[in-house]
Amino acid sequence: MTRSFFLFLLAFTLGNNLAYSQGSVLNCTDSAFCVPGVVGLPRSKGIEIKREIIRDYAIRSSSSEGFGNAQAEVLRNRRWSLKARFPIVAKDNITIAAGVKYFVEEFNFENPESIDYSFYNNLEDKSLKSLRTDLFIMKPTRTNKYFLLRLSAGLNGDYTADNQATTDFLRFSIAPLMGWKKNDYVSYAVGVAYSYSFGRRSIVPIVAYNKTFNNQWGIESVLPAEAKLRYNTLNQKNYVYLKAQLDGSNYGIRLDDQIDEITYLEKSEVRVLLCWEREIHDWLWFSLESGFRSNIDFDLSDSPTLNSDELIQNDLNIAFTYGFSIFVVAPRKFLK
Repeated sequence: MTRSFFLFLLAFTLGNNLAYSQGSVLNCTDSAFCVPGVVGLPRSKGIEIKREIIRDYAIRSSSSEGFGNAQAEVLRNRRWSLKARFPIVAKDNITIAAGVKYFVEEFNFENPESIDYSFYNNLEDKSLKSLRTDLFIMKPTRTNKYFLLRLSAGLNGDYTADNQATTDFLRFSIAPLMGWKKNDYVSYAVGVAYSYSFGRRSIVPIVAYNKTFNNQWGIESVLPAEAKLRYNTLNQKNYVYLKAQLDGSNYGIRLDDQIDEITYLEKSEVRVLLCWEREIHDWLWFSLESGFRSNIDFDLSDSPTLNSDELIQNDLNIAFTYGFSIFVVAPRKFLK
């Protein structure tokens, strides 16, 4: 890995969910540029590979559009992702970075050979995929203000090499924020997000707030996306989080390969997790997490917009989830 990559990890303070990362924390005065990071936050993740498994939950489906009713048991809902961020510009007065994420989600039903329901058969036979690129911009000022912008675009659904160019699978999102750094221990921002966090295309307000209470305790939040209570050891080699996360997306899927018509899966859920992050060797870390997933939306509709008509309504039980990841951060020598 190049020196410029690690320098970027030090300078770049906008994480994957618009959370903040630790760098050289500067006071927001007329003689220094304001940076939104606060004391106590862990080093930013540059590359991360993650695996998550959700176990044993029931799904019940109903439809008034001719698809019929059904129910089944999902034995495993397996997910894995690869994320990376790369520097474009890393200066005192502006930081620009690009990111990429590849995500795959698989569903395994109990006795799939006995299921005769097109929606379940599609989930069993085809992975839901997401290939996304991101652009991050952070603009500090010589006052206590800073500006953040995240732009995302990608393909979501059961797309293939033959149909991946179609607009049915394209998804866009944008989130601008304006923030204030009160001091080295408190930073907050407000803004809006045009995204699919609730499964459908929508515009929602964003409130970000970071506060470090002492050498070991702090909170990190970007509402409504995530809220975390953080505990770290004094040697900063272990971090423990109690966190709640809202995760949503919208997938284009074909229920019948012989028909070109696309339907849209609205997926939104809340996860409550206990997470442990541990240093392996300076720049290399791993994490373990477990908790529960509660479904908000898992319905099939005829469009990804707010005024779409539901084709199939689905009800999912609360389920146990666990996962692990390995990731790369900036070495400590670049933080000095």
